[in-house]
Amino acid sequence: MRARRLVTVGMVLVAFGIVLAGCSSSSSKKTSSGGGGGTTVQLTAKDFSFSPATISAKAGQKVTVSFKNDGSVEHNFSITSLKVDKDAEKGASATVSFTPSQSGDIQFFCKYHKVSNNMVGTLSVS
Repeated sequence: MRARRLVTVGMVLVAFGIVLAGCSSSSSKKTSSGGGGGTTVQLTAKDFSFSPATISAKAGQKVTVSFKNDGSVEHNFSITSLKVDKDAEKGASATVSFTPSQSGDIQFFCKYHKVSNNMVGTLSVS
């Protein structure tokens, strides 16, 4: 009986640790201004979502997205209106740069999972 109770407590602690790790990892996905007025974004794809789901940029300034695939399948970072289309195999990373020319919200998405899993995000350009 005591062994069963210890196993149960251990499983609860492991689950709690996983939840805390997941919560704390989202704070590391930050947007920063690079030298020269550009923006660098750390973006993670995981089955089947982006983190962060919204990224910010300024019109006329270069945006560099470091795209990491933490998922179990290939993912993609696409923005149709900016002619962006970059794949990343599972466990791999890719970098893509673009310059939005006007303000507004622009959808980014995984071309493999946009329709089936609604894997989309928003680029908010000011």
